[in-house]
Amino acid sequence: MKKFKLKKLKMDFLSSSLLDGKSSKSKINFILNKVRDGSILVMNGVLSSEEEMELIKETMRRVDDGFPGIEICSLKKQTKGWKQFFEVLSERRVKLQDFILQSLTGKSAKKSLKTGLTLIGPAKIIKEIKKNPDSFSVWAEV
Repeated sequence: MKKFKLKKLKMDFLSSSLLDGKSSKSKINFILNKVRDGSILVMNGVLSSEEEMELIKETMRRVDDGFPGIEICSLKKQTKGWKQFFEVLSERRVKLQDFILQSLTGKSAKKSLKTGLTLIGPAKIIKEIKKNPDSFSVWAEV
């Protein structure tokens, strides 16, 4: 029988309360520092589309020989009908409040994560993510 050596895989499971109340920049720095150290993060929340875009931009700025980038996959709670309409209105209200706060004080409002599940990990470990509407599968290689 062939023996194989087990390699270590580090996974951090994060409560949304860990990132709630932090600025977008703080969230992104926290995530990238963890992932750069080789951790795979599983969060019970979803970044806003703007935060996810900023995370990807900041990742591209930090890519080098030792850090090839990240893989990210999120499952968001799907809403329909009136609930979706009011959710969009609420998001617009938060963006308007943030714009006013930033205009007056130069500071951005601290945002909470949306309901959902997010996996973020180093591209050198996560080889493939297959996503379905309600689930995803991750192939990792250590």
